Amino acid sequence: MKKLTQNQILTVCDKLSEDIPSLLEYFEIEGVEYPNRYSFPCPIHGGDSPEGCSVFTDGDTATGNWRCWTNQCEQDYQSNIFGFVRGVLSYREGKDMPLNTVYNFCLDFLNLDESKLQVKEQSSNKEVKLLEVFERKIERKPPTISRDQIQSTINIPAEYYINRGYDKETLKTFDIGTCFAKNKPMSGRVVVPIYDEGYNYVGCVGRAIDENLQPKWLHSKGFKKNILYGFNIAQNFMGDKGVLFILEGQGDVLRMYESGFKNSVGIFGSSISDDQLLVLEKSGALNLVILTDYDDAGKKAANQIVKKCGRRFNYFRPQISKKDIGEMTIEQIHEELNPQLQKENLI
Repeated sequence: MKKLTQNQILTVCDKLSEDIPSLLEYFEIEGVEYPNRYSFPCPIHGGDSPEGCSVFTDGDTATGNWRCWTNQCEQDYQSNIFGFVRGVLSYREGKDMPLNTVYNFCLDFLNLDESKLQVKEQSSNKEVKLLEVFERKIERKPPTISRDQIQSTINIPAEYYINRGYDKETLKTFDIGTCFAKNKPMSGRVVVPIYDEGYNYVGCVGRAIDENLQPKWLHSKGFKKNILYGFNIAQNFMGDKGVLFILEGQGDVLRMYESGFKNSVGIFGSSISDDQLLVLEKSGALNLVILTDYDDAGKKAANQIVKKCGRRFNYFRPQISKKDIGEMTIEQIHEELNPQLQKENLI
């Protein structure tokens, strides 16, 4: 069997990329059309996230690229449209399909005669890759402390939060406790551990119990805003509509969680970072409900999130009577949010 060349594959990629909707229709793949992509449940690993997979339709080297946000299936094939076709065929046949078989399938689909196919000579930089933003991985140091170690070094749940009306079980779920050990960076503080989406410990935030202890809030050494606080939990509660509540601080996330909105995350302040955006892009979220504080800084934060995230998501900013969610009772949250969310078909 004649060995395929990279240029043959890339030429077929160019042809397939000219009419991606027809290819998706052939495979009976239904999804959502955006200005720069089609998104749908991943057909390579049988995913059920409504927008867990995307094929891009915009840009010079981006058109025809694809990405499985939930399982990184493109890493098993190629991230070009040829690799996508191979992945779909392999999944449906229950085995990895040979390149020549996939190539012949593509020719048949395109109704092309190989003898008449004009194979383009393409430079190596034309090899179809994902855009830089999608290739980039979040740099995180390997965890040096286990969750068990965290739980054994602080007193959980933290009395400080209990006295402020937070539920004990919620605090236990988030491993929030108090550090009484002497000569420790977090001594005399309520410790809020931060985990990534795989429950790996990446750092913590400490809140001073004594108001004379400065600074009031202390981040662990080397802390970076490459995490969405609470996403390790929220990722399991976004539902079919892919709803994620975006808040500023940890206390707001806790209040939303115990109000039943377990799909809530915090951005550690009033702006979202590039790495946090990357987490959102990979999360499978479709609808962002922005609940940053209702002051000037919070409004600015909401605008920054929408501007930075662009057309990747749908956005909704409810109206509330308080400055922030943390100041509200569970009853107030339901009374004010539920009607608005129901009207937007988000719950």
